[in-house]
Amino acid sequence: MNPLCHQWRRLRGALRRTPSDEDFARELRFHLDQAEAELRGQGYSRRDARRAARVRSGGFFAALEALRAERGLARTMDLWDDVRHGARRLAKERWFTVAAVTVLALGIGANTTVFTLVNAMVIRGLPFDDPDRIVAVWTGNQEGQRLQVSYPDYQDWGEQSTALASLAAYRNWTVNLGDEEQVPERAFGAYVSANFFRVLGEQPVLGRDFGPDDDRNGAEPVVLLGHNLWENRYARDPGVLGQTIRVNGVVATVVGVMAPGMRFPNNTDIWIARADRLPGSNTPDRGTRDYEAIGRLRPEASMEQAREELQAVGRRLAEAYPASNRELAPDLLGFQDRYTAGATRLVLLTLTGAVAFVLLIACTNVASLLLARSAGRRHEIAVRVAMGATRLRIVRQLLVESLLLAIVAGTAGLLFAILGIRWFDGATQSAAIGRPYWMDFTLDGTIFAFIAALCLGTAVTVGLVPALQLSRTPVAGVLKEDTLGNTGGIRTRPWAGALIVGQLTLSLVLLSGAGFMMRSFLSLYGMDAEFETSQLITTWLYVPPTQYPDA
Repeated sequence: MNPLCHQWRRLRGALRRTPSDEDFARELRFHLDQAEAELRGQGYSRRDARRAARVRSGGFFAALEALRAERGLARTMDLWDDVRHGARRLAKERWFTVAAVTVLALGIGANTTVFTLVNAMVIRGLPFDDPDRIVAVWTGNQEGQRLQVSYPDYQDWGEQSTALASLAAYRNWTVNLGDEEQVPERAFGAYVSANFFRVLGEQPVLGRDFGPDDDRNGAEPVVLLGHNLWENRYARDPGVLGQTIRVNGVVATVVGVMAPGMRFPNNTDIWIARADRLPGSNTPDRGTRDYEAIGRLRPEASMEQAREELQAVGRRLAEAYPASNRELAPDLLGFQDRYTAGATRLVLLTLTGAVAFVLLIACTNVASLLLARSAGRRHEIAVRVAMGATRLRIVRQLLVESLLLAIVAGTAGLLFAILGIRWFDGATQSAAIGRPYWMDFTLDGTIFAFIAALCLGTAVTVGLVPALQLSRTPVAGVLKEDTLGNTGGIRTRPWAGALIVGQLTLSLVLLSGAGFMMRSFLSLYGMDAEFETSQLITTWLYVPPTQYPDA
């Protein structure tokens, strides 16, 4: 027989009781009746003959279950029975279940919220090919400050560096858009070097990328549109290619449209090739540092090799141009680390540790509840052991109950996490903190895998000690007791004491950290600005250099 078909028959037979079980039950009854008739012929009474026939056969239901075990997956059915039994018990003990689920849900929800932040800011990374090789390059001074880059310095770095496969420059700017047919509007723009998208590994979905000729002196201004701008302003019209658009009063030609997810560097809607080549813009010098630089390492090059090479170039530039480059040197790090290194990483680590302590305290509380609850279950466990249940089966049953608790708590914790993530996402979007667009605080497969692992770990943490404690229940002693209160408290007291000590220790650590953080927050919040701020607003106005050259 085909092994796959054989396994399917075993699975089907294990999961269903009819008609196979009914057929076998009729056959068993036939044999029992034959054995009973034979025993009655030997002088047994009808009652004794029936009992003896069933004893010799090993028991009717035992024989039936033995057949089901031979058909396969008996352990799976036992596990399903444990799940049903645990669900019934948790439903019966409503207040205990509500208390345990609430405590665990808060801990799981807090951990899920923080892990979502870590996933978006650290794990997920940049939305480009081979993001670990993309680096940010800046100008550093003697005080350790990170300065922007002048365009001539960027050109020299790119030409003289061999560890970098390519190096691009960009500058964020809010631009005014206008043409003869559309209403003027403001948009997030970026002035970029011609190789900008090649460094990122991105291609337009319509039209062409910037070419080397677009980056030369005297070239006609050209732009690439973001997908959102193309949809909203031009209704996805492919005929937009070749049309002209005014960018800050300068006429430029549309040569392409980028993919929907491409908004680098800062929710950008339009990219302009080299701002300093647009009429009316100032020609950059080495003292004008208003660009950012982004590069891609060669596959065989390391970060340290690229740093040493760039710093050597920087020393040569400092000797050649002392007026603008003295005591300045280029430096670099992974582009993602630009947003997660230093204080940001420390905050993430602090939050991760804090919510981990919260979950440990929650697990300790629930484990204490389970230990207190176990005193009332010792008679039940003793009866099950007396009927043949093994210690492993008892532990498994209790762990299944803990897993059900953790799954329900994980579901509730996920709802708490969604609310927390939405609040944090809205707060960071409304605040002017410059959050990168690719740091999207959404749930993905990594988050759900984390929640599943968290539920499993929580179930083991809260359920293992009570399960082991109950599995050691002395059967004979418990069954002889008239009441259960004499020994349960004594046997659980050492474990309960240890859990209480651990809970108090974790609580003190967490409260101390929370106190320090609250003190710092209140100190910052209470700082006097030394002038009245409640009636003040800020704004700014862009003055096009083509219309106001003396501004």
